[in-house]
Amino acid sequence: MRFIALFLLTLISGCSCQGEPVPADAGLIRRVRPRPDAMPVPPDAGPLRQEIVVEVRLDGEPVANAVVLQGGTDEHLRTDAMGRVTLTLDASVVGDKAVIASHPKARVGMIDWDQAREDPAVIDLIRYDDGDNLDYQFQDPGDPTRRASTAQCGHCHQTINDAWYESPHRSSASNPYVHDLYAGTSHTLNNASDCEAKGGRWASARAPGGRAERCFIGEGFLTEQPDCADQDCLEAPAQTGACADCHAPGINGQLGGRDLLEAQGHALNYGVFCDACHRVEAVVEDAEPGVAGRLKLLRPSEAGDITFGAGGYLPLTFGPSHDSPNVRMGSVQRDHFRSGKICMGCHQLDQNSSHGMPAPNPERWPDGALPIQSTYTEWKASPYADTVACNACHMPPDADVLNAADHQLFTESETGYVAGWHRPAGAVRQHSWLGPRQPESGLLELAASLFIATERQGSDWRVQLRTVNSGAGHALPTGEPQRQVLLSVELRCDETPQELIGGDVLPGYAGFVSRRTEQEDWSRWPQARAGDRIAVIRRPGAHRDYDGFGAFRADNWAAQDKGLRVEESVGVRTVTAVSDAGRITTDAELPLGDIAYLLRGQQTLAGQAGAAFARVTQDAQGRIGVPHFQATDLISDNRLMPQQEWVSNHLFRATCDEPVAVARLIHRNFFWATATQKNWPVIDRVMTEVRR
Repeated sequence: MRFIALFLLTLISGCSCQGEPVPADAGLIRRVRPRPDAMPVPPDAGPLRQEIVVEVRLDGEPVANAVVLQGGTDEHLRTDAMGRVTLTLDASVVGDKAVIASHPKARVGMIDWDQAREDPAVIDLIRYDDGDNLDYQFQDPGDPTRRASTAQCGHCHQTINDAWYESPHRSSASNPYVHDLYAGTSHTLNNASDCEAKGGRWASARAPGGRAERCFIGEGFLTEQPDCADQDCLEAPAQTGACADCHAPGINGQLGGRDLLEAQGHALNYGVFCDACHRVEAVVEDAEPGVAGRLKLLRPSEAGDITFGAGGYLPLTFGPSHDSPNVRMGSVQRDHFRSGKICMGCHQLDQNSSHGMPAPNPERWPDGALPIQSTYTEWKASPYADTVACNACHMPPDADVLNAADHQLFTESETGYVAGWHRPAGAVRQHSWLGPRQPESGLLELAASLFIATERQGSDWRVQLRTVNSGAGHALPTGEPQRQVLLSVELRCDETPQELIGGDVLPGYAGFVSRRTEQEDWSRWPQARAGDRIAVIRRPGAHRDYDGFGAFRADNWAAQDKGLRVEESVGVRTVTAVSDAGRITTDAELPLGDIAYLLRGQQTLAGQAGAAFARVTQDAQGRIGVPHFQATDLISDNRLMPQQEWVSNHLFRATCDEPVAVARLIHRNFFWATATQKNWPVIDRVMTEVRR
């Protein structure tokens, strides 16, 4: 009866909550018609402030520790053992006069002004069915071009809908790079001739949203399965890698263990969307990532009128607030939306031999778990833990929005049951989940600081760089282990780069065209072109110790087990000519060293002056930088933890008295080897550049 009463209130208020389209030009102002009786204080209301006793009942019995508040106020009280609390009503609050009760096992309930004057004022809550409903169909979030119906979340939550639509969450299930790694394809090789020219195989197969001609090239989770012949394993995969559990959580029916290529409709087009996140009833720490694991979804199962807009079930929505009584929501408060704990549901992946993954190296990982993504535990180990949550940076406050339903677009007379009450400035957060793929956010520029010190040594100059993770609340970089942060430095005279003669260099995974060891012939480079460079390094045999994360902490493994070999520059030469037989001529004789890298352009950086920060994967054959589903080991992890710094030294020979050192810190999206194999663009974003 309580829901019927509230629903009638909603209809009286004029909100079109039928789940039916309204005129395209309706806009927010016309969604809820003004109610002339919404604002004035009832003439017999008594004093502007008065104390009342509120009793909250759950299934007819008084319940302790329920939250009680007046709509439009910030004071949250909790009921005592008798289910009661004394609340001071404020008649001057703008909007509908309502007393609200919130309990974790029931939808938010409320009573109006007249009911609140009873002694005691009773709010009856009804326990919701806590069984997940496999028959429920995930609801349409809408998008900025299509949200004319209240059946779409974006109809009322326009600002949130706009931000989410531009976020990486929206494209998590349709991301072509994810599908390339899942199926062993390349989306950039989109015709047979280009595919075959790169050594790929052009074939018809299952694809996102249906069937398509695809280029099969390089590794993919499905095509790497032992029983896979050609692309046959895409048809009915025995193993799915649990990829869809996070990337496509909104697939209807069984939660967890679904094939990513099963994602259709909303699940494919909208990835991580409203109805998937706001069905999360709890976050279970001791479980695997994703839905049916850490993310415990509860889809509504109690039969209700179709006009409620939840596919014929009573709405049941979990969110951050105690005071959302609109029956269209069926709201229940959960702390994990504010604490950032919900992020742990997917941004924490320890890989084991289940789901078709290879077993980790047992000598280094005796518990059988390879830490692939550890963003949440990195934050928990940081100085920011429990004080600055994930959403503080990745969902920044939106000071221009008065509440989640865009109350700034309503009139004051519409404040209350339907449109909600005003929130404190900044209480509403942008649903943008800012990160490296949104350069306009400025997060990369704020993440790190770079300092340069130079010292003259005769005609040579020593350049010392200090790199600090000064802004991120987790390791830098974090998340997908393909990401790297690369530091490069040059010494210039009148903008002309000077000769590098020694010091720390970027490792091989920073990119090269070709590579030679000391046992190979350095005079022939068939792939070389005039203008290419050859960087020569030596490996003195030592390993650099560092204080990394997890197993790579300073007090855990010895330096040689942390995989960071000392590599020093011997010099860089420029190729001036290449014979038909591939024999090269350089501007000066190649120096002796242990490894030589052939470099071309501005993105192949191996052997150049600098440093690199990454979690480096390795497969059973010893290849480094492989996609995580092939990894059996992590050979190094020198990513910078919050407030941690790294010092590198570089030696140049200058032809002027006042050279300028120029250092750049770059965020790179994929290891060079993976991007080359898949014909993907390597995207380098400059985080900071410093000159001295």
